[in-house]
Amino acid sequence: MLRRITLGLALCGLMAPVLVAQNAPVNTRVYISLYNVKYGDIPEYTAFYEANTRPILESMVADGTITGFGIHMHHTGGEYTIRQRLSGTDDTNFETAALVLNTRLMESNPSGFERQNGMIQAHADEVWTIGHRNVPENTGNVQYVYEAQFQVNRAELPRWSQIWEDDMYPVLERAIADDLLEGYVVLEHNTGGRFNWKILWLSETWDSMDDFEAAFFGAAPMEHPMWSMYTSHRDELWQTLPPAN
Repeated sequence: MLRRITLGLALCGLMAPVLVAQNAPVNTRVYISLYNVKYGDIPEYTAFYEANTRPILESMVADGTITGFGIHMHHTGGEYTIRQRLSGTDDTNFETAALVLNTRLMESNPSGFERQNGMIQAHADEVWTIGHRNVPENTGNVQYVYEAQFQVNRAELPRWSQIWEDDMYPVLERAIADDLLEGYVVLEHNTGGRFNWKILWLSETWDSMDDFEAAFFGAAPMEHPMWSMYTSHRDELWQTLPPAN
């Protein structure tokens, strides 16, 4: 699952879905668009996002079309270099949200929109339901997100979830209390993608990731039964830049 990671050259990443302000809708689902963009094009791609996409997304949060958003760049692992997130509730229509976003971009900056689409070499969409989580209201300290993805046999999912409930979530809560972890989010498969369960660990520094790794494997050594319950697995690391909404 977790492995020791050496610092690469790529920047940017993933901000996990955050808890929203009191009396505001609470995020229950996320729509993730994954893109392959050449590394040399990423500065231009993200500049377009900041100047054009972000203002539209902010207005969509304000009018209730979505509850949040973020942009992320690949750091380690995985197949894609850019990850864009829309957050919503059970009532959020993500297809409508994507259509609204693309229509407004095309109308406001047609040449820039065409150029941005031309930078995308491959694309995939996924929808995930937010499960167990403990994330800070202010995610400003979160610099790294370690995403552990699993394919668990559907018949084993109840037992898998119970093991995490009994054995692993208490470890994560202690890590948060000990300042080894900023928070975590479990995502359960809804639509798209090859994995059906994943957990995102939110960290402030490289050192805290290493310290958390030691604590985690101290509680779940390789002979722990959960390590034999999944059929495939992949880790990805993301770094936040620019910050998510």
